[in-house]
Amino acid sequence: MKSKATILGIDVGGTTIKFGVVKNNKIIFEYMLPTLAYENPGKVLSQLNIGVKKIFEVYKKSDFIGIGIGFPGKVDIETGIVTSAPNFRNWKKIQVRKSLESYKLPIFIDNDANCAALGELYFGSGNNLENFIMVTLGTGVGGGIIINKKLFRGESGGAGEIGHITIDYSGPKCKCGKHGCVEAYAGNNYIKQRTIQKLNEYPDSLILKLVDHNLEAIEPKIINEAAKKGDELAIKILKETGYYIGIGLANIANTLDIKTFIIGGGTSGAGKTLLDAIKQSIKNHGIHDIVRDVRVIQARLKNKSGIFGAASLVLSSQLYQK
Repeated sequence: MKSKATILGIDVGGTTIKFGVVKNNKIIFEYMLPTLAYENPGKVLSQLNIGVKKIFEVYKKSDFIGIGIGFPGKVDIETGIVTSAPNFRNWKKIQVRKSLESYKLPIFIDNDANCAALGELYFGSGNNLENFIMVTLGTGVGGGIIINKKLFRGESGGAGEIGHITIDYSGPKCKCGKHGCVEAYAGNNYIKQRTIQKLNEYPDSLILKLVDHNLEAIEPKIINEAAKKGDELAIKILKETGYYIGIGLANIANTLDIKTFIIGGGTSGAGKTLLDAIKQSIKNHGIHDIVRDVRVIQARLKNKSGIFGAASLVLSSQLYQK
């Protein structure tokens, strides 16, 4: 989708806030600040204001049609309040939009996974698709649902919680308190723990060499690297992860009859090994007539998805008003 509008997209992460000026389908300027999520909400809001002020020192505020913010938490899109943010200290019902109202621009805020879905719709792998499911693989497992080129939020705004689909009621406990969620198999920390448990069976695994035998340093990026070099354990872990994700996505396919799944986030860097395992698992667990032509593809935006996704909030609001 071509858009000549100038938009400020803000990607709020647990460690870093990324500010990006988006124009002509490109990020033409970027700026980063530490989030300071471990301090208090006031510090985070202060960092947001410092970053926005910096952008408007470089570009004229009058050139912008709006500000979009992707936030890793539960967001009330009507009020602009981020009601909860699990990785942010003392965060409860914080008025994020109100803290930026002095800039007198339209401000749109949504959950970061919803933003990722919109980003892929307008700028990425979903650009030519009417319907798809976005899956983000990172510390948690998030998702966004695109139907008829619009984000489906559900009745209370919580649609797309793919990570908390239960695939085994007697499975491991998830941080949400339930057992056997997709996230309890495919979240970064869970993948790490599963890898550590299996290392006794694979004492010569390249994974150990890549982390210099420091088990705490194991992360999906290391596993991906080892898998690409043919490491047996790393490949096994990725295939297992894809298997578990695919069970959850088969349930979505059966329910919504959507054929395309776009996989993003850091773990998706594993590429073909992971994507093929997800696709096969969907086919094995879904209704044949629905999933026989399922597509599992990699997100295109990668580490730019947060900025593009936040900018997409502004674009989508413009389109809906037409």
